[in-house]
Parts: sequence; structure tokens; C-alpha cells
Amino acid sequence: MSVFERPFARAFGIATALVSVAAGLGAQKACEVNESRPTSLGRASLAVMTAASAATPDAAKKQLLAAMKQIATVPANTDNPTGKSFVYAKALVLWASQPGIGLIVKRGTIGLTDNPDATIDVAATLDSSFKVVEQAMPECISETSKWRGQKPWVDMVNKAIERLNADDADSAAYAAQRAITLNPFAPYGFVVLANVRQRQQKTSEAFVLYRKSIELSSKDTTYDDIRRQSLVYLGTLAVDSAEAATDATARKPYIDQARSAFEAILSDKGAGDAASNARQGLCRVAIASGDTGSLRQTYKEPLANPGTFTYADLMNAGVCMARAEMSPEAALLFTGAYEKNPYHRDVLSNLAIVLLRENQHDRALPLAVRLASVEPNNPESLQLLVLSYAGIAQRSRAARLAGSPPASGGATKTGAKAPPPGTKTPGTKAPAAPAPAAPRLSVAATDSLFKVEKAFTDSAVTANGRKDSLLVRVQLSDFTASKDKALLQGSMTLSTSVKVAEGDYTIKVDFLDAKGGVVVAKEAKVAVTAQKSARFRIEAPGTGIAAFRYSVSGP
Repeated sequence: MSVFERPFARAFGIATALVSVAAGLGAQKACEVNESRPTSLGRASLAVMTAASAATPDAAKKQLLAAMKQIATVPANTDNPTGKSFVYAKALVLWASQPGIGLIVKRGTIGLTDNPDATIDVAATLDSSFKVVEQAMPECISETSKWRGQKPWVDMVNKAIERLNADDADSAAYAAQRAITLNPFAPYGFVVLANVRQRQQKTSEAFVLYRKSIELSSKDTTYDDIRRQSLVYLGTLAVDSAEAATDATARKPYIDQARSAFEAILSDKGAGDAASNARQGLCRVAIASGDTGSLRQTYKEPLANPGTFTYADLMNAGVCMARAEMSPEAALLFTGAYEKNPYHRDVLSNLAIVLLRENQHDRALPLAVRLASVEPNNPESLQLLVLSYAGIAQRSRAARLAGSPPASGGATKTGAKAPPPGTKTPGTKAPAAPAPAAPRLSVAATDSLFKVEKAFTDSAVTANGRKDSLLVRVQLSDFTASKDKALLQGSMTLSTSVKVAEGDYTIKVDFLDAKGGVVVAKEAKVAVTAQKSARFRIEAPGTGIAAFRYSVSGP
């Protein structure tokens, strides 16, 4: 599963957006909590509102201390418990928003004079207080959601995502659970926690959490992106489970869940990038269920009009078809991607592999040649070159041998002349007439085929020697290109079969546009030892970067 995308770079924008979401939740009936009875509660409410608009933290804290003092005078058995709980919960939200306060704090710090040295869990306490309001007056969820979705919740969700992306599952789970406590009406905490549970192999819990995220995010269009993302995650988990199932009966419920999730995305006109993920998911569903024929319908539009789709869409569709062993369709899609970006190593590699499967070595060869030129220190790239040369050589040999005259001259083992075809020998059945012989090649044609066979065999041997004698191998882990920059990452490893000098190796990278022109050139020094590989990272500014080629030089 991919790393969870972080949708909270504009954290306060999300908190603001939640106002409209919350309003939709309680639109049937107005929320009318009495925050002015008794008089001390009214004073506390006014102080809370003043603190919310205070210009400085010190001014806010002064008003909040005043509010807590007034709340303390409201009797525990007040006839307005809903009003008291609402004002108290709002005060706690504002306290947790102040610098240096946080969600675990000494009671005295926030103006609670009874047992001031004890700590208070602000998140749990404000949750309990809001629930008093929400249970007594469900129409007020619209208002409590506004308050629950403020800075403390935003900060906690961001922390959960940061910890998840750092592979710190325990911290991510704790932060996500705290986010859910602060705001159980927003989907983000649930989908982060679901990611954690999935990574912890707690599949059943993950399914429940993804469904909760989808349920919550389906209540307002503000949450459309997280709803689509949750559907992708749910579908992916389901198809993972289907692929791991031992028989068709156990597989079916997961197949049905995955198909439902991915089809829900594709039926969404605003799905955007999620549609590509959904198509990939349906590809896996089709393969897992043995219904690969349905993929022609799933990818009907890219197959019919590849030119109208992006490079990435065509590549994803082609990979699907290749995995389903539908090579002609895969070749068509990869060819469409190649026409858009003919120097990208991924399309060069994938298209060459598919063509080799189809024994189209002539078409694969120029792709393999270009691939070896853009990625010369990858043995897998050179292997495709070897296979392309060898395939042409083998085809030439087969054609030459098929057209050669019989070596025996037609004599039988005893030297007697063979009977004419169809002649019946006494006591035996008449043999079937042989298939028509292939037309014999002329001496010149046979010689030409032999020369082709030898030339391509020699080229295959040379390419194989080049592969086996690589002193430095480069393994790429990431290439991404955005509107105005690109990033290439990978590692270098020294050969273990021959002695190679350790030291600083230089990798020079030409970042290319879609036509193969150099946009910008960058290089990096990589300190490589015999004991372990060394990583490199090269960033390049420039518009229109679509591919790359590199070269490596020694110390």
C-alpha cells in the first residue's frame, strides 16, 4: 500500500471547511443550547467568546481563566447541564489551542482550582462534555463539530500522518486515536488508524475503520477526496485479502468488496486521479477472480483512444494487461505511452518485454538499444538487449535450417529406395502422405541467413559480456517529475565478481524532455565501498522534464 497522502498542509483551511460540513449534519433542527443560565454561566460564555477572538495568547488565557472561574461556581446539580457542558468543552478547546498547553496539562494551569497539581486529559474531558450536548440535543452536532474540528484536532491528525509516513506505527496509532477522540465526526483519524491496523496485519479492524471513514466522508462533498482515498484503500485491502485466500469460496467476499469499492470510484464523475487507482484495482480483481476478459471493458476507452489519455494512465493500463497475460492489448497501451514519452525507461522496458513475449524481436531491439543507452548500468536493461539480439539470431537459424535440403538424400536405413508416398506394404497400413515440404532456399539466401544469424549471435554475446562485466551497478528507486523540477534517487553497488576500486564515483544525469532533448544536466559524487551500496539523490530544476539518461565514471 502506498504511503498515506498528507492532506493537511493547509491545516487551518481544513478546520474552516469543517464549518460547512457540520452545518449539513444538523440542518433539520436549529441548535439552541442555553448558555446564559445561570448568570455565572453567561459570564463564562462571554469570556470564552472573547478568548476566541483575542489578539494574543496572553489575552486569550486571561479570558479563559475568567471563564473557568465562573464555570466553577455553577452547581454540579444545575438544571442546565447541557449549557454548562457546552461552555466548558469550548473553553477546553481554546485552552488546548494555546501555545505550551497541549492535551495533557496540570489542572491549575488551566484555571481548575480543585486538585490543581493533578493532570487533566483535555481531549478526553472535552469529548465527554461535548457528548453531554450531542446526546441530549443531536441537532447540536452541527455546532459541536465546528469546535471539535479546531486546531488541537488538526495538529493531532497532522502528527498521525507524519508518524505514519515515518513508519512509526505505534505513535501514528496513538495520535490517530486521540484525533478521533477530539473529533469523531471527521473521517481523517479513522483512515489513518486503518492504515496503521493494515500495516499491523489487523485486517478485520482495518476494514471496519475504512468503512467508518467512508461513511463519515459521504455526508458532505467537502470530504470527497478522503472518501475516494478511503475507497481505494478499502478496495486494495480487499483485493490483497482475496489474493491471499486459499480457495474460491473464501476469496469471493473479498472480491465483491473490492469490486464494489473500485466501481464506486469509477462512477464518480469527479474521481480524477482516483479513477486510475480504481482501474488498477479492478485489474487485480479481474485477475484474482479469473475474469480477465472483463478488463477489455474496464480499459475500453484507453484501448480505443490511447492518444487521449496521459502517459501515466496508459502505463498503468498496460501493466494491468501485461499482468493478465493479455500481451496484444498491453503492447497497444504501452505503444501509446511510448509515443508520448519515448525516452522514459519504464515504457522502454515494459514495451520491450511484451514484444519479446510475442516474439517480435525486431520491434523490441531498438527499444532495448535505447533503454541500454539511458540506463547503461542496469543488468536487467542489458538482458533485454541480449534477448532481442538472440531472438533474431534464433529466428534466422530456424529459417535457414527449415529451408535446407535433407542431409540423407532420401535413402532408407538399409540403402533401399523408399516406396512412393501412400504405397501400402503387405501386412501394414498405408502411411499417411507427408506434409508438403517447405520451399528450399537458394544458396545465396541460406548464406544470407547464416550471416544474419552470426551477426546477431555475436551482438548477443557482446551484450551479455557487457552485462556480466559491469563494474558498477545502478539500482534506481525513484524518478518523479513535476511541473518545474525532477528527482532521481537510487543506489550504486560495486561488482563482487572482480576487484573494483572503492571511492567516489560520479553519476552524471541528463534530464530530458519528451523528445529526448536535454533540459538540464546534474551530477553527484557517490562514495561506494565493497561492503555495501551507497545511495544518491539528484534534484533538478526545469520545466518539461519527462525522462533521463545517466552515465557513471570511476574515481
